[in-house]
Amino acid sequence: MFKALVMACLVNNLDQCIEFENARHPLTTYESCKARAMEMANDINKMTQYKAIAWKCLPMKQGTLT
Repeated sequence: MFKALVMACLVNNLDQCIEFENARHPLTTYESCKARAMEMANDINKMTQYKAIAWKCLPMKQGTLT
């Protein structure tokens, strides 16, 4: 299991950043996590004043929920 994370910063203030975390469905492979991170980044760029600047996929230990 993997957790997809995307870092995004305000377009007019790159010092103000937030981290978005996948909440849609479990990601069982690194490839599915990467695809979800790209989808999240695309959605962030379209819908907010934030611009996605980085992504990562973190492996989750068995038995953890977050």
